[in-house]
Amino acid sequence: MAQKLRNWLSIIGIGDDGFTGLSPANQQLCHDADILLAAQRHLQEMPELSAEIHVWGSPLHKGIQKILSWRDAGLDGKNIVILATGDPMHFGIGATMNKRLPVEEINIIPSPSAFSLAAARLGWGLRKVQCVSVHGRSLNLLNKTIQHNVKIIALTSTGATIDEIADLLVDRGFGQSQLTILEHMGGKDERILTSTANGWQVGAAADFNVIAIETIADEYAPIIPNIAGLDDMHYVHDGQLTKANIRAATLNKLLPTHNSVMWDLGAGAGSVGIEYMRLAPGSTCHAVEQSEKRTANIQINADNLGVPNIKIHHGDITHFAQKLPKPDAVFIGGGLTYELFNSAYEALPLGGRLVINVISLEGLACLSQICQKFKSDFAQQRQLSMLQIATANLVNIGELHSFKSNITVTQLALVKTSPLESIA
Repeated sequence: MAQKLRNWLSIIGIGDDGFTGLSPANQQLCHDADILLAAQRHLQEMPELSAEIHVWGSPLHKGIQKILSWRDAGLDGKNIVILATGDPMHFGIGATMNKRLPVEEINIIPSPSAFSLAAARLGWGLRKVQCVSVHGRSLNLLNKTIQHNVKIIALTSTGATIDEIADLLVDRGFGQSQLTILEHMGGKDERILTSTANGWQVGAAADFNVIAIETIADEYAPIIPNIAGLDDMHYVHDGQLTKANIRAATLNKLLPTHNSVMWDLGAGAGSVGIEYMRLAPGSTCHAVEQSEKRTANIQINADNLGVPNIKIHHGDITHFAQKLPKPDAVFIGGGLTYELFNSAYEALPLGGRLVINVISLEGLACLSQICQKFKSDFAQQRQLSMLQIATANLVNIGELHSFKSNITVTQLALVKTSPLESIA
Protein backbone atom coordinates (compact mmCIF):
# COMPACT_ATOMS: atom_id res chain seq x y z
CA MET A 1 0.00 0.00 0.00
CA ALA A 2 1.33 3.44 -0.94
CA GLN A 3 2.36 5.64 1.95
CA LYS A 4 -0.14 8.42 2.63
CA LEU A 5 1.43 11.84 2.14
CA ARG A 6 1.02 14.49 4.83
CA ASN A 7 0.30 18.21 4.49
CA TRP A 8 3.52 19.40 6.12
CA LEU A 9 3.78 22.68 4.15
CA SER A 10 1.05 25.31 4.48
CA ILE A 11 1.07 28.29 2.14
CA ILE A 12 -1.28 30.97 3.46
CA GLY A 13 -2.33 34.04 1.50
CA ILE A 14 -2.02 37.22 3.52
CA GLY A 15 -3.16 40.75 2.77
CA ASP A 16 -1.68 44.13 3.64
CA ASP A 17 -3.75 44.05 6.84
CA GLY A 18 -1.25 41.47 8.08
CA PHE A 19 -1.72 38.85 10.75
CA THR A 20 -4.89 40.41 12.14
CA GLY A 21 -6.54 40.01 8.73
CA LEU A 22 -6.08 36.24 8.79
CA SER A 23 -8.95 34.03 9.85
CA PRO A 24 -8.72 32.46 13.33
CA ALA A 25 -7.99 29.07 11.72
CA ASN A 26 -5.09 30.49 9.69
CA GLN A 27 -3.75 32.35 12.72
CA GLN A 28 -3.75 29.04 14.57
CA LEU A 29 -1.73 27.41 11.77
CA CYS A 30 0.91 30.10 12.33
CA HIS A 31 0.89 29.48 16.10
CA ASP A 32 1.25 25.72 15.50
CA ALA A 33 4.08 26.09 12.99
CA ASP A 34 7.58 24.83 13.76
CA ILE A 35 9.06 26.99 10.99
CA LEU A 36 7.49 30.11 9.46
CA LEU A 37 8.66 32.02 6.39
CA ALA A 38 7.34 35.49 5.54
CA ALA A 39 8.39 38.74 3.93
CA GLN A 40 9.88 41.31 6.27
CA ARG A 41 6.84 43.60 6.02
CA HIS A 42 4.53 40.76 7.12
CA LEU A 43 6.70 40.07 10.16
CA GLN A 44 6.69 43.65 11.46
CA GLU A 45 3.37 43.40 13.31
CA MET A 46 3.39 39.66 13.91
CA PRO A 47 2.61 38.50 17.47
CA GLU A 48 5.20 36.42 19.27
CA LEU A 49 5.24 32.91 17.83
CA SER A 50 7.02 29.75 18.92
CA ALA A 51 8.06 29.02 15.33
CA GLU A 52 11.57 29.42 13.97
CA ILE A 53 11.25 32.55 11.79
CA HIS A 54 12.87 32.98 8.37
CA VAL A 55 12.59 36.08 6.18
CA TRP A 56 11.18 35.23 2.76
CA GLY A 57 12.87 37.46 0.23
CA SER A 58 14.95 37.72 -2.92
CA PRO A 59 16.32 35.73 -4.65
CA LEU A 60 13.32 33.44 -4.68
CA HIS A 61 15.22 30.29 -5.59
CA LYS A 62 17.22 30.39 -2.35
CA GLY A 63 14.05 30.23 -0.26
CA ILE A 64 12.76 27.34 -2.37
CA GLN A 65 16.06 25.47 -2.00
CA LYS A 66 15.91 25.98 1.77
CA ILE A 67 12.43 24.42 1.99
CA LEU A 68 13.39 21.47 -0.21
CA SER A 69 16.54 20.91 1.85
CA TRP A 70 14.40 20.69 5.00
CA ARG A 71 12.27 18.06 3.32
CA ASP A 72 15.35 16.08 2.24
CA ALA A 73 16.68 16.29 5.81
CA GLY A 74 13.49 14.73 7.14
CA LEU A 75 12.03 17.95 8.52
CA ASP A 76 8.80 17.36 6.61
CA GLY A 77 7.67 15.83 9.90
CA LYS A 78 7.46 19.39 11.19
CA ASN A 79 4.82 21.98 10.31
CA ILE A 80 6.19 24.62 7.96
CA VAL A 81 4.20 27.75 7.04
CA ILE A 82 4.81 30.27 4.26
CA LEU A 83 2.94 33.56 4.36
CA ALA A 84 2.53 34.81 0.79
CA THR A 85 0.84 37.94 -0.50
CA GLY A 86 -2.65 37.42 -1.91
CA ASP A 87 -3.43 34.27 -3.89
CA PRO A 88 -0.37 31.95 -3.86
CA MET A 89 -1.67 30.19 -7.00
CA HIS A 90 -1.89 33.34 -9.13
CA PHE A 91 1.67 34.29 -10.11
CA GLY A 92 2.64 33.16 -6.61
CA ILE A 93 4.78 30.77 -4.61
CA GLY A 94 2.01 28.18 -4.39
CA ALA A 95 2.18 27.43 -8.11
CA THR A 96 5.98 27.43 -7.94
CA MET A 97 6.15 24.95 -5.06
CA ASN A 98 3.50 22.75 -6.64
CA LYS A 99 5.92 22.10 -9.53
CA ARG A 100 8.41 20.67 -7.05
CA LEU A 101 6.23 18.89 -4.50
CA PRO A 102 3.16 16.65 -4.71
CA VAL A 103 -0.01 18.62 -4.08
CA GLU A 104 -0.85 16.14 -1.31
CA GLU A 105 2.04 17.57 0.73
CA ILE A 106 0.90 21.17 0.46
CA ASN A 107 -2.00 22.96 2.13
CA ILE A 108 -2.71 26.09 0.06
CA ILE A 109 -5.05 28.71 1.51
CA PRO A 110 -5.56 31.72 -0.78
CA SER A 111 -6.70 35.20 0.11
CA PRO A 112 -7.97 37.70 -2.49
CA SER A 113 -5.33 38.32 -5.14
CA ALA A 114 -4.08 41.79 -6.00
CA PHE A 115 -5.95 41.42 -9.28
CA SER A 116 -9.23 40.76 -7.47
CA LEU A 117 -8.70 43.63 -5.04
CA ALA A 118 -7.79 46.08 -7.81
CA ALA A 119 -10.74 45.00 -9.95
CA ALA A 120 -13.06 45.47 -6.96
CA ARG A 121 -11.72 48.97 -6.32
CA LEU A 122 -12.15 49.94 -9.97
CA GLY A 123 -15.37 48.08 -10.76
CA TRP A 124 -13.69 46.12 -13.57
CA GLY A 125 -14.93 42.67 -14.55
CA LEU A 126 -11.83 40.47 -14.46
CA ARG A 127 -12.86 38.39 -17.47
CA LYS A 128 -12.32 41.49 -19.60
CA VAL A 129 -8.98 42.42 -18.02
CA GLN A 130 -5.48 41.38 -19.06
CA CYS A 131 -3.72 40.24 -15.86
CA VAL A 132 0.07 40.40 -16.07
CA SER A 133 2.92 40.08 -13.59
CA VAL A 134 6.14 42.03 -14.10
CA HIS A 135 7.15 41.41 -10.49
CA GLY A 136 10.67 40.03 -10.88
CA ARG A 137 9.97 39.57 -14.58
CA SER A 138 10.79 41.44 -17.77
CA LEU A 139 8.79 44.61 -18.31
CA ASN A 140 8.63 43.63 -21.98
CA LEU A 141 5.91 41.10 -21.11
CA LEU A 142 3.55 44.09 -21.24
CA ASN A 143 4.26 44.64 -24.94
CA LYS A 144 1.99 41.74 -25.90
CA THR A 145 -0.99 43.27 -24.09
CA ILE A 146 -0.56 46.93 -25.06
CA GLN A 147 -3.23 47.51 -27.68
CA HIS A 148 -5.84 50.24 -27.99
CA ASN A 149 -8.78 50.16 -25.55
CA VAL A 150 -7.50 47.36 -23.32
CA LYS A 151 -7.72 47.14 -19.53
CA ILE A 152 -4.56 45.79 -17.88
CA ILE A 153 -3.78 45.04 -14.24
CA ALA A 154 -0.10 44.40 -13.57
CA LEU A 155 1.79 43.27 -10.51
CA THR A 156 4.97 45.33 -10.06
CA SER A 157 8.27 45.04 -8.22
CA THR A 158 8.70 48.53 -6.74
CA GLY A 159 7.57 52.12 -7.19
CA ALA A 160 10.25 52.48 -9.86
CA THR A 161 8.38 49.92 -11.97
CA ILE A 162 5.57 52.46 -12.40
CA ASP A 163 8.08 54.97 -13.77
CA GLU A 164 9.31 52.37 -16.26
CA ILE A 165 5.78 51.40 -17.33
CA ALA A 166 4.87 55.03 -17.96
CA ASP A 167 7.98 55.43 -20.13
CA LEU A 168 7.16 52.23 -22.01
CA LEU A 169 3.63 53.41 -22.78
CA VAL A 170 4.87 56.78 -24.02
CA ASP A 171 7.52 55.11 -26.22
CA ARG A 172 4.87 52.78 -27.70
CA GLY A 173 2.60 55.73 -28.59
CA PHE A 174 0.18 55.24 -25.68
CA GLY A 175 1.02 58.37 -23.71
CA GLN A 176 -2.64 59.28 -23.10
CA SER A 177 -3.32 55.95 -21.37
CA GLN A 178 -4.94 56.28 -17.94
CA LEU A 179 -2.94 54.93 -15.00
CA THR A 180 -4.35 53.99 -11.61
CA ILE A 181 -1.78 53.03 -8.99
CA LEU A 182 -3.23 51.15 -6.02
CA GLU A 183 -0.93 51.09 -3.02
CA HIS A 184 -1.16 48.84 0.08
CA MET A 185 -4.67 47.60 -0.78
CA GLY A 186 -6.52 46.49 2.33
CA GLY A 187 -3.95 48.00 4.69
CA LYS A 188 -3.88 51.13 6.80
CA ASP A 189 -1.68 52.93 4.23
CA GLU A 190 -3.97 52.25 1.26
CA ARG A 191 -3.80 55.01 -1.33
CA ILE A 192 -4.90 55.40 -4.96
CA LEU A 193 -3.07 57.64 -7.45
CA THR A 194 -4.26 58.49 -10.96
CA SER A 195 -2.45 60.00 -13.93
CA THR A 196 -1.82 59.64 -17.63
CA ALA A 197 1.39 58.00 -18.81
CA ASN A 198 2.47 61.36 -20.21
CA GLY A 199 1.74 63.17 -16.96
CA TRP A 200 3.16 60.63 -14.51
CA GLN A 201 5.49 62.13 -11.90
CA VAL A 202 8.58 59.97 -11.54
CA GLY A 203 9.06 58.58 -8.03
CA ALA A 204 5.50 59.26 -6.87
CA ALA A 205 4.51 55.63 -6.17
CA ALA A 206 5.12 53.61 -3.02
CA ASP A 207 7.04 50.38 -3.45
CA PHE A 208 4.11 48.08 -2.62
CA ASN A 209 1.67 48.70 -5.43
CA VAL A 210 -0.36 47.38 -8.34
CA ILE A 211 -0.97 49.32 -11.54
CA ALA A 212 -4.18 49.38 -13.59
CA ILE A 213 -3.94 50.69 -17.14
CA GLU A 214 -6.66 51.79 -19.55
CA THR A 215 -4.80 51.97 -22.83
CA ILE A 216 -5.40 54.82 -25.25
CA ALA A 217 -3.41 54.81 -28.47
CA ASP A 218 -2.07 58.03 -29.94
CA GLU A 219 -3.16 58.84 -33.49
CA TYR A 220 -0.09 57.29 -35.10
CA ALA A 221 0.60 54.44 -32.68
CA PRO A 222 1.25 51.20 -34.62
CA ILE A 223 -1.43 48.53 -34.31
CA ILE A 224 0.09 45.18 -33.32
CA PRO A 225 -2.79 42.69 -33.07
CA ASN A 226 -2.36 39.15 -31.79
CA ILE A 227 -2.55 37.45 -35.18
CA ALA A 228 -0.43 35.21 -37.39
CA GLY A 229 1.42 37.22 -40.00
CA LEU A 230 2.26 40.56 -38.38
CA ASP A 231 3.54 43.25 -40.71
CA ASP A 232 7.25 42.81 -41.48
CA MET A 233 7.87 46.34 -40.18
CA HIS A 234 7.62 45.01 -36.62
CA TYR A 235 10.83 42.98 -37.01
CA VAL A 236 14.50 43.89 -36.94
CA HIS A 237 16.22 41.68 -39.54
CA ASP A 238 18.98 41.42 -42.13
CA GLY A 239 16.73 40.04 -44.86
CA GLN A 240 16.44 36.58 -43.32
CA LEU A 241 12.79 36.90 -42.34
CA THR A 242 9.81 34.67 -43.06
CA LYS A 243 7.59 37.29 -44.70
CA ALA A 244 4.14 38.07 -43.31
CA ASN A 245 2.00 36.13 -45.81
CA ILE A 246 4.25 33.07 -45.67
CA ARG A 247 4.43 33.32 -41.89
CA ALA A 248 0.64 33.29 -41.59
CA ALA A 249 0.42 30.16 -43.76
CA THR A 250 3.21 28.53 -41.74
CA LEU A 251 1.57 29.16 -38.36
CA ASN A 252 -1.72 27.89 -39.74
CA LYS A 253 -0.03 24.52 -40.22
CA LEU A 254 1.96 24.57 -36.96
CA LEU A 255 -1.32 24.82 -35.02
CA PRO A 256 -0.12 26.80 -31.96
CA THR A 257 -1.55 25.23 -28.79
CA HIS A 258 -1.50 26.30 -25.14
CA ASN A 259 1.45 25.24 -22.97
CA SER A 260 3.26 23.59 -25.88
CA VAL A 261 6.92 23.45 -26.89
CA MET A 262 7.96 24.61 -30.36
CA TRP A 263 11.30 24.46 -32.16
CA ASP A 264 12.19 27.18 -34.66
CA LEU A 265 15.24 25.80 -36.49
CA GLY A 266 17.18 28.20 -38.66
CA ALA A 267 15.18 30.94 -36.96
CA GLY A 268 16.53 34.00 -38.81
CA ALA A 269 14.74 36.93 -37.15
CA GLY A 270 12.68 34.56 -35.00
CA SER A 271 9.34 35.73 -36.39
CA VAL A 272 7.62 32.31 -36.62
CA GLY A 273 8.56 31.27 -33.08
CA ILE A 274 7.69 34.68 -31.65
CA GLU A 275 4.22 34.66 -33.18
CA TYR A 276 3.71 31.05 -32.09
CA MET A 277 4.29 32.15 -28.48
CA ARG A 278 1.99 35.18 -28.89
CA LEU A 279 -0.80 32.93 -30.19
CA ALA A 280 -0.38 30.07 -27.71
CA PRO A 281 -0.44 31.17 -24.02
CA GLY A 282 2.04 29.30 -21.85
CA SER A 283 4.00 28.02 -24.84
CA THR A 284 7.78 28.06 -25.18
CA CYS A 285 9.79 28.46 -28.37
CA HIS A 286 13.37 27.25 -28.69
CA ALA A 287 14.86 29.31 -31.52
CA VAL A 288 18.11 27.97 -32.97
CA GLU A 289 20.19 30.22 -35.21
CA GLN A 290 23.79 29.93 -36.41
CA SER A 291 24.38 33.66 -36.91
CA GLU A 292 25.26 35.48 -33.69
CA LYS A 293 23.97 38.79 -35.10
CA ARG A 294 20.62 37.21 -35.90
CA THR A 295 20.31 35.74 -32.41
CA ALA A 296 20.64 39.30 -31.09
CA ASN A 297 17.86 40.38 -33.47
CA ILE A 298 15.65 37.52 -32.22
CA GLN A 299 15.89 38.81 -28.64
CA ILE A 300 15.16 42.39 -29.72
CA ASN A 301 12.09 41.22 -31.65
CA ALA A 302 10.91 38.99 -28.81
CA ASP A 303 11.21 41.88 -26.32
CA ASN A 304 9.38 44.31 -28.59
CA LEU A 305 6.53 41.87 -29.20
CA GLY A 306 6.01 40.80 -25.59
CA VAL A 307 7.58 37.32 -25.42
CA PRO A 308 11.00 38.05 -23.86
CA ASN A 309 11.16 34.54 -22.37
CA ILE A 310 11.82 32.93 -25.78
CA LYS A 311 14.73 30.46 -25.54
CA ILE A 312 17.51 31.37 -27.99
CA HIS A 313 20.31 28.95 -28.93
CA HIS A 314 23.32 30.02 -30.97
CA GLY A 315 25.02 27.36 -33.09
CA ASP A 316 24.60 24.65 -35.69
CA ILE A 317 20.97 23.52 -35.70
CA THR A 318 21.91 19.86 -36.24
CA HIS A 319 23.62 19.82 -32.82
CA PHE A 320 20.56 20.81 -30.82
CA ALA A 321 18.00 18.11 -31.60
CA GLN A 322 19.20 15.86 -28.76
CA LYS A 323 19.52 18.72 -26.26
CA LEU A 324 16.20 20.56 -26.49
CA PRO A 325 12.98 19.61 -24.66
CA LYS A 326 10.71 17.36 -26.71
CA PRO A 327 8.64 19.52 -29.10
CA ASP A 328 4.96 19.55 -29.97
CA ALA A 329 5.68 21.47 -33.18
CA VAL A 330 8.79 22.05 -35.29
CA PHE A 331 9.47 24.64 -37.98
CA ILE A 332 12.49 24.31 -40.24
CA GLY A 333 12.99 27.63 -41.96
CA GLY A 334 16.56 27.16 -43.11
CA GLY A 335 19.38 24.64 -43.31
CA LEU A 336 17.21 21.65 -44.28
CA THR A 337 19.10 18.35 -44.55
CA TYR A 338 17.98 14.74 -44.34
CA GLU A 339 19.76 14.48 -40.99
CA LEU A 340 17.87 17.49 -39.63
CA PHE A 341 14.53 16.18 -40.87
CA ASN A 342 15.18 12.75 -39.32
CA SER A 343 16.09 14.28 -35.96
CA ALA A 344 13.09 16.61 -35.92
CA TYR A 345 10.62 13.93 -36.96
CA GLU A 346 11.97 11.44 -34.42
CA ALA A 347 11.72 14.02 -31.64
CA LEU A 348 8.03 14.72 -32.31
CA PRO A 349 5.36 12.75 -30.44
CA LEU A 350 2.42 11.24 -32.30
CA GLY A 351 0.21 14.16 -33.27
CA GLY A 352 3.20 16.53 -33.43
CA ARG A 353 3.37 19.02 -36.27
CA LEU A 354 6.29 19.66 -38.63
CA VAL A 355 6.44 22.46 -41.21
CA ILE A 356 9.34 23.02 -43.62
CA ASN A 357 9.76 26.01 -45.95
CA VAL A 358 12.35 25.99 -48.73
CA ILE A 359 13.19 28.32 -51.62
CA SER A 360 16.17 26.55 -53.27
CA LEU A 361 16.26 23.70 -55.79
CA GLU A 362 18.35 21.71 -53.33
CA GLY A 363 15.73 22.19 -50.63
CA LEU A 364 12.99 21.21 -53.09
CA ALA A 365 14.86 18.01 -53.97
CA CYS A 366 15.10 17.19 -50.26
CA LEU A 367 11.35 17.73 -49.79
CA SER A 368 10.65 15.49 -52.78
CA GLN A 369 12.66 12.69 -51.18
CA ILE A 370 10.81 13.17 -47.89
CA CYS A 371 7.47 12.93 -49.66
CA GLN A 372 8.39 9.52 -51.02
CA LYS A 373 8.31 8.25 -47.44
CA PHE A 374 4.67 9.31 -47.09
CA LYS A 375 3.12 8.00 -50.31
CA SER A 376 -0.19 6.86 -48.82
CA ASP A 377 -0.72 9.95 -46.67
CA PHE A 378 0.31 12.21 -49.54
CA ALA A 379 -2.16 10.53 -51.86
CA GLN A 380 -5.01 10.84 -49.36
CA GLN A 381 -4.06 14.40 -48.42
CA ARG A 382 -4.78 13.67 -44.77
CA GLN A 383 -1.71 14.16 -42.64
CA LEU A 384 0.69 15.62 -45.19
CA SER A 385 0.40 18.53 -47.58
CA MET A 386 2.82 20.21 -49.94
CA LEU A 387 2.19 23.47 -51.70
CA GLN A 388 3.94 26.38 -53.33
CA ILE A 389 3.18 29.92 -52.21
CA ALA A 390 3.80 32.69 -54.71
CA THR A 391 3.30 36.34 -53.77
CA ALA A 392 3.87 39.61 -55.58
CA ASN A 393 4.14 43.23 -54.47
CA LEU A 394 2.90 46.33 -56.25
CA VAL A 395 5.79 48.44 -57.64
CA ASN A 396 6.19 51.58 -59.71
CA ILE A 397 7.27 51.35 -63.36
CA GLY A 398 7.77 54.98 -64.25
CA GLU A 399 4.31 56.50 -64.04
CA LEU A 400 2.66 53.07 -64.27
CA HIS A 401 2.33 50.24 -61.78
CA SER A 402 2.83 46.48 -61.91
CA PHE A 403 3.38 43.50 -59.65
CA LYS A 404 6.87 42.19 -58.91
CA SER A 405 6.99 38.52 -57.95
CA ASN A 406 8.71 37.42 -54.75
CA ILE A 407 10.67 34.19 -54.46
CA THR A 408 8.30 31.22 -54.48
CA VAL A 409 8.24 29.26 -51.21
CA THR A 410 7.60 25.51 -51.20
CA GLN A 411 6.02 24.32 -47.99
CA LEU A 412 5.74 20.80 -46.60
CA ALA A 413 3.44 20.35 -43.60
CA LEU A 414 2.69 17.10 -41.80
CA VAL A 415 1.26 15.63 -38.63
CA LYS A 416 3.18 12.67 -37.22
CA THR A 417 0.99 9.57 -37.16
CA SER A 418 3.63 6.84 -36.96
CA PRO A 419 7.39 6.27 -36.72
CA LEU A 420 9.41 6.54 -39.91
CA GLU A 421 12.59 4.99 -41.23
CA SER A 422 15.42 7.50 -41.50
CA ILE A 423 16.04 9.13 -44.85
CA ALA A 424 19.63 8.82 -46.02
